Amino acid sequence: MPSNAQMLIMRIFDAWKEENLPTVDGGTAFEVFASELALRSFGLGLEDIEAGIVGGGQDGAIDSVYVFFDDTLLDEDSDVVSETSRPTDFGQDRNLELWVVQAKRTPSFAEEVAEKLENTMRRLLDLSQPLDDLSVLYNPTLLARFGIFRAAWEKLLTRRPRISVNVIYATPGDSSNITPQFEAKLHALKQVILSSVPDARTISVELLGDKELLARYNERPPYTLAMNYQESATSGQSHVALVKLRDYYNLIVDENGRLRRHLFEWNVRDYQGNVSVNQEIRQSLTATESPEFWWLNNGVTLICSEATSTAKTYSLSNIQIVNGLQTSHEIFEALRGNATEEAAERMLLVRIIVTADAATRDMVIRATNRQTAITDASLRATDEVQRNIEDYFLTQGWYYDRRKGYYKNDGKDPAKIVSIQFVGASVTAMGLARPDKSRGKPSSLLKNDEDYRLVFNSSIDLQTYLWCARLQRQVDNFILSDAAEANVSQKSNLKFHLSMLIVEKLNGGPIRRPQQLRPLASRSAGVEETEIKTLFENLKEWSATYLDQEGVILERATKAQRFSEYLLNRAQAARQASP
Repeated sequence: MPSNAQMLIMRIFDAWKEENLPTVDGGTAFEVFASELALRSFGLGLEDIEAGIVGGGQDGAIDSVYVFFDDTLLDEDSDVVSETSRPTDFGQDRNLELWVVQAKRTPSFAEEVAEKLENTMRRLLDLSQPLDDLSVLYNPTLLARFGIFRAAWEKLLTRRPRISVNVIYATPGDSSNITPQFEAKLHALKQVILSSVPDARTISVELLGDKELLARYNERPPYTLAMNYQESATSGQSHVALVKLRDYYNLIVDENGRLRRHLFEWNVRDYQGNVSVNQEIRQSLTATESPEFWWLNNGVTLICSEATSTAKTYSLSNIQIVNGLQTSHEIFEALRGNATEEAAERMLLVRIIVTADAATRDMVIRATNRQTAITDASLRATDEVQRNIEDYFLTQGWYYDRRKGYYKNDGKDPAKIVSIQFVGASVTAMGLARPDKSRGKPSSLLKNDEDYRLVFNSSIDLQTYLWCARLQRQVDNFILSDAAEANVSQKSNLKFHLSMLIVEKLNGGPIRRPQQLRPLASRSAGVEETEIKTLFENLKEWSATYLDQEGVILERATKAQRFSEYLLNRAQAARQASP
């Protein structure tokens, strides 16, 4: 008989699937569901989780793969894996994490899964073995995801990255009821990883059974926290406080001693590592002859919805630390090590801004981050056009996640939460006929001014952004469904090209400017699944012909504009040939 925990987690999964992936087969949907729970502490959105799915044939018992560099999810367009970047572009001693997930709905853990994982990890982590040579054994998407980790690993070797490799096996079974033989095979898997990545700081092989999955589902990161302080001054509802480094450390670290990542989700840039400014912060923290820390440091700025003080302790609600990420990281590193009592007793200046107004929050973020060198790309989320898009989405029951994790943490429907990057990629594919850019350069949209202004500007009707997001979400769900009959490579590489072909059909020709999408958006032009199916069958057929003619693999073809134009020409020819 199934346990209560097993019944509960499967009922939760069924309801989650109906809300988020109703057309997707149960196996794939559970892979997405379990992967989200496995990586819950990273706060990934639905689109990020789906991008990591690699299961579905020739997967070596791996269903999803995610690579993080200093808490940021990497893709093929990330700077750290770019051929043009150099190791010295990145700080030393930063975290590089590989997460591998195997997820099955079967109510037990299988020994053969551990055996397959052992063989797969041995091959894919062997730097002497080119990944291309493994294409007969593993699907291209799995190889590409491991390629991201291997490229980052090799790029950062001289920067001494803190590497961790984490394998999670999730089923709605009982993780405490496993045989000694299975335990031995899990140990063998861990040893293979250890021998393959000898410089890893952390290696973990974890089972998530029914109780663990249920506990992960019920986890909610705390946004109301206490912070002790020494002195403070108040103006209206906001405050300035002098806080001991020890007390600030206790604010930003959880009960397991890990940095509370969710408190920094609105910060406009990542931790910069061992750059000169951080070296200076570190020196002022640790040097015994250094003056008071708060004399030399600008401090941190946090925004919250409420701050109440009792007996020199603030209770802070809905915290986001929007300035001072570098300082916070250095305090974290110093105090989690062998910091002296003197260092822990030093003071930090903390600005506490109490506001629930989005425009005010953006003004604070811009102002406090303009005091140091920072790129405009990092401040995109505070642009007026971004606020306008968010406001419009809210009127339509959708959620535009300008600030990562905001709506997810507020309990909104994940199926209706979309990121800036998702919307930008959708508009690029549909409104510029450049699905190759959406597929090949997903991270560059916010960095390149020209690309950004093409898809985010006031001349584009707000309806257009929502229409594109809805259509792309529909396409994403279709490609993952049984009806698509897509292999793993097609699921990963063709979704933006399919969106382009749908728009081409609805418009009667290609669209080259996002403003041209307005008539389709204003009449809420839609497409039935049978039409999507027909177009996708055409896309698969045309792709196969192109790959054969050009002698390339699908992953490479979909990143080239030439392939996009080829598809548009085939679509035009097919329309002209039809009676």
